[in-house]
Amino acid sequence: MNQTVKKYADMQGFTLIEILITMLISGIVMGAIFSIHQSQQQVYIIQEDVVAMQQNGRVGMDIVAQDIRTAGYNPSDSTAIGFVTNQNFSNGGGLSEAVTTGASTIAFTSDLDGDGTIDAAAQDINGDGNTDITEMEQIAYRLNGTNLQRYSTTTGIIEWQTVAENIQAIEFFYTFADGTQSTAPTLADLPNIRAVTTTLLARSANQDLKFIGPATFTTPSGAVWNTQAGFRYQMLTLTVECRNMGL
Repeated sequence: MNQTVKKYADMQGFTLIEILITMLISGIVMGAIFSIHQSQQQVYIIQEDVVAMQQNGRVGMDIVAQDIRTAGYNPSDSTAIGFVTNQNFSNGGGLSEAVTTGASTIAFTSDLDGDGTIDAAAQDINGDGNTDITEMEQIAYRLNGTNLQRYSTTTGIIEWQTVAENIQAIEFFYTFADGTQSTAPTLADLPNIRAVTTTLLARSANQDLKFIGPATFTTPSGAVWNTQAGFRYQMLTLTVECRNMGL
């Protein structure tokens, strides 16, 4: 009996204080690990957001610039091909859409197939068996909410196809043959457009209230764009020479 009591008396265990200290230390370590994980996750989300923002802006700019280079393409030397304002683009089937050339919208025609007429709907110009928006001879852009949209009638109805998302603002700044510039060309100015400076303000998809960025951006024309708190922005500007105008 005495040997049994002594055996149990010699066994070492943890006191309540030791257990509490261990739990406290474990909690601190786990909290630190969780905090690091959350921080890394947030950095990853921000990086993904910034990459998507940059890609959206560049894709939108590339598509707009490519189209503007074709403005006024007129190999048959027909009349009334080029920039238009306060007009209707028709799909050829009774539907029409109001378009104009100004500070935040642009519209023009290009005789891509060289037949002397502007086709109302897309045609298979390149002979690949498909018709898409790159084969349209009536071209227009607008900003619908934060979606940059291109005029399209590829399905036989009036459509505006989104070509870039999360674009907060857009500006078209026109340079004329005499060197003057404006965001509001008149009807008489349209044949004299020689270059278009396009400016896009791309925005991140997600809001980060901890981020404090630039409050405003100034465009080439001097317009001031305000921003929303917590969003990241990138302003892109590109000037495209209208090589078909004035020929």
